[in-house]
Amino acid sequence: MRFLSALSIKSLSVLLAAVASVHAAGEEAAIASDDSAVVKLSAETFSDFIAANPLVLAEFFAPWCGHCKALGPNFAEAADELSPKEIKLAQIDCTQHQGLCSDHGIRGYPTLKVFRGSEDAVSDYEGPRSADGIVKYMLKQSLPAVSVFEDLTKLESFIAEAGSSVIVETGVKDNATFSDFANLHRDEFIFAQSTSADVAKKYGENKILVFFDGLEDPAVFAGDEVTAETLAEFIASESFPYFGELDSNTYQKYMSNPTPLAYLFYTSAEEREEYAPLIKELAKENRGKINFVGIEAARFGRHAENLNMKQEFPAFALHDATNNKKYGVNQDSALTPQAVKDFVKKFIAGEAEAIVKTEDIPEVQENAVYKIVGKTHDEIINDESRDVLVKYYAPWCGHCKRLAPTFEELAELYQNDKDAAAKVRIANVDATLNDVDVEITGYPTLILYPAGDKSNPIVHKGGRDLQSLIAFIKENGTNGVDGNELEAPAKKEGESKEENVHDEL
Repeated sequence: MRFLSALSIKSLSVLLAAVASVHAAGEEAAIASDDSAVVKLSAETFSDFIAANPLVLAEFFAPWCGHCKALGPNFAEAADELSPKEIKLAQIDCTQHQGLCSDHGIRGYPTLKVFRGSEDAVSDYEGPRSADGIVKYMLKQSLPAVSVFEDLTKLESFIAEAGSSVIVETGVKDNATFSDFANLHRDEFIFAQSTSADVAKKYGENKILVFFDGLEDPAVFAGDEVTAETLAEFIASESFPYFGELDSNTYQKYMSNPTPLAYLFYTSAEEREEYAPLIKELAKENRGKINFVGIEAARFGRHAENLNMKQEFPAFALHDATNNKKYGVNQDSALTPQAVKDFVKKFIAGEAEAIVKTEDIPEVQENAVYKIVGKTHDEIINDESRDVLVKYYAPWCGHCKRLAPTFEELAELYQNDKDAAAKVRIANVDATLNDVDVEITGYPTLILYPAGDKSNPIVHKGGRDLQSLIAFIKENGTNGVDGNELEAPAKKEGESKEENVHDEL
């Protein structure tokens, strides 16, 4: 064994001390110094501090977190600059106050939240993380969420130049419900207010309006009572333009709305303009039933395949996310405005036929496990005479491959008995190649559709061995067939139900 010399030991000590110093300095970088304006909060002081200050930016952090160390100096610098303006910046060390961080849903570090005098009046910080960026963002947050106009011309200029939806109240200047709602949603929408007689004369008095496409026909709130809930419901429905644009900035907003979404895939700005009058007319007629967007084919044309359409443009498609059904104007001939109009009319009437992604229907069932495809799925599972157990799988799934021999053996067990075959069907479907209106949270998903009770399918959550599957069918199937009483099929030579199939890495 080699021993360190005295010089080596001294050198090592210096090195370790330096490492410790760097580590400590790193943690210090995450934690604001005591002479900065950053306020350190604990579980005991947090609620009182938030209640006592109208605007607080709180950083939930961990001292060891690299991103927290990078943010630390910027956060402290911003706090010093904002302190004279009565905007407070605070830190909560989540390694010391885990319960407080858990109560506020903190899952990563750093998490920044803006509080407005209450723990309930909170929103996520959406700004940059430089000192200058934090200062500018928080100064904007300190301004009134509602812009007040006493002049009709100035209000209309503001709406025309806003570039996004503007929610306007033509009622009482200090409506607390409207102001509170605006404060909570100031990062999503633009809010304005006016008590001008000219505004009231043109748009009505004591109205809440949504201008979503410049000054064109605002939507008018028609509820009996203005509350945070009724406002949220109204704005969620009415804050979309008649003919919006789907891109990276608007994607999440449209996708989170349950209203069916119609897409015009266009190849040029001129083509979009050609269809715009018709689309806006259809949008007004079907407000709340369909949202309409344009999508630039050159950039996002591949999305057509997600809607079961070909990349042939222009094209018009519709996705009803509530049941994950996709529709589109037939692409065998060129798209025309009349074809779009006729298609929307059919969809609203419930007469449009969904485009189903499906494999071809097998001419012969080659295995005991019945192969389902998109076109046959609903027919097979809704066979009222049979308990139908379906495996939803993906070809690349290792667990699916491991289950396959057992599932085949299970299917053979029932198939080889005439009476059992009439009462139980074992089936599978490749869910990557076939559209099915089923919630699949992972592969494989096994669902039993009981005979005579198809509206109450049962998801299998137990073991995937043969005995567990037999018991599941017997206990949950309407027909109560006991697979253990059936004669097991003879095994082919060399076949083993314990076939070892490993998951891919």
